[in-house]
Amino acid sequence: MTNEKSKTPRRRRRNCHDRLRAMMLEARRRRRANPAESVAVQLLALFTILLGRMPVVPSVVTPTPYTSPPLSPGEAYRRDIGRRLGIPPRYVGVVLAQGIVPYSVLFDHVRRGGKSRDDAMKVLRQRAPEPCRDWLDHVEQWGLWSSLLLCHVRSGLDEDTDVRLLRSTLAWLDVETPDDGVPGPAGAGAPATPGLGPDIPDPDEDPKPPKP
Repeated sequence: MTNEKSKTPRRRRRNCHDRLRAMMLEARRRRRANPAESVAVQLLALFTILLGRMPVVPSVVTPTPYTSPPLSPGEAYRRDIGRRLGIPPRYVGVVLAQGIVPYSVLFDHVRRGGKSRDDAMKVLRQRAPEPCRDWLDHVEQWGLWSSLLLCHVRSGLDEDTDVRLLRSTLAWLDVETPDDGVPGPAGAGAPATPGLGPDIPDPDEDPKPPKP
């Protein structure tokens, strides 16, 4: 009787390791039973990683208004002086140094065109003789810049340029308006040599009848 009891194996009590092993086996069995669930979990993890690396885009992008850079003290000073003198800021330094903008500077800026030409024409209307202002408006309106540039005497005095401007103005006033309605100056750029202008009859030089 005692021998029979000793031959019967005792039932071993399960511990923590046994329960952990059973849980692993159960999880492995479930993965084998449903492989689609494992793939779905892996794809979800992959998408989560990719979305986490993407930058956050704001929903509404508001345009930033353009703000001009602040003026330097020198530019602000030139603009203030130019406003007081009634001239563009680019000529402030020349006017303060020489008292006037030379014709050479003005005609060079007229030749350049653009903003330089616009500024030069503003000063040229003040610099040229007053009767020439209407002709200067006509030149600017019709773009007759070559006729205006011919009035500049490079190697002469400023008075020579004034003479050419006056002659071009007189020729423009005397010219007949063509059929197309676009009048053009005649005799622009005539040499500023005394005696080469249009002859003006002198009443003292008219021939007189001989005395009886």
